[in-house]
Amino acid sequence: MKPTAQQLKEWRKLRMGKYRKRNRLFIAEGVRTVEQILMNGAVRPAAVLRREGHPDPLSFESDIPLFEVSAEEFNSLCDTETPQGVLAVCEVPEPAGTDILIRTQGIILALDAVQDPGNLGTIIRTATWFGAGAILFGRGCADPFHPKVVRSTAGATGALPYLHGDLTELLPLFEESGRNVILLDAGENSLNLKEAVPVQNPVLVIGNEANGIDPKLFSGERTAVHIPGAGSMAESLNASVASAIALFYFTDFL
Repeated sequence: MKPTAQQLKEWRKLRMGKYRKRNRLFIAEGVRTVEQILMNGAVRPAAVLRREGHPDPLSFESDIPLFEVSAEEFNSLCDTETPQGVLAVCEVPEPAGTDILIRTQGIILALDAVQDPGNLGTIIRTATWFGAGAILFGRGCADPFHPKVVRSTAGATGALPYLHGDLTELLPLFEESGRNVILLDAGENSLNLKEAVPVQNPVLVIGNEANGIDPKLFSGERTAVHIPGAGSMAESLNASVASAIALFYFTDFL
């Protein structure tokens, strides 16, 4: 079926953050991304759209509305220059409460002002792969439902419980429940990751790509660790690569 002009108008607005927040909807582009979202069931699609001539992406019986649109209409909804021909308009999942997250098993990933959408999406995808328990999006993080973030998650959007908030307020709540907070930081006083004392279910803090972790988060009994390198030609690791290495390391202790 064909969408109305008003529906297309409202969906186009979802390219802007204020409308995603207001309408609690976001767009997921790409065949594999939409297929994965439909398979994992963590996010509810409100509608699926296909470009005219593209195969039906709903290869199973579903009550999700399927719309067919012209190439021009489809391109107007997309964030990519060469869209694949399928997208889903999805409902933004509700954030979890702190009481639920505190009881969650697994590593809690806390992101401090991770601003690059590609990095953020890759971190979400990696955290999902390693079975993290939840993600905390601190102040200054990119919108996890930004189109580029969603593409970078490869369908993992919404798979983990999440919460937005101020990490200076959230981290103490997890410490009070018995969790250790570990900060991934390359500072002089940080421990080599290989020397870190094994702990179960830590809160792992990842900092801003350029400025690292907010100094306010270095307090109390928190441990800072760094990933040692063998060469001197690169200044540092990409935030998503560093988080993947740390997640792999600490997952061994679960």
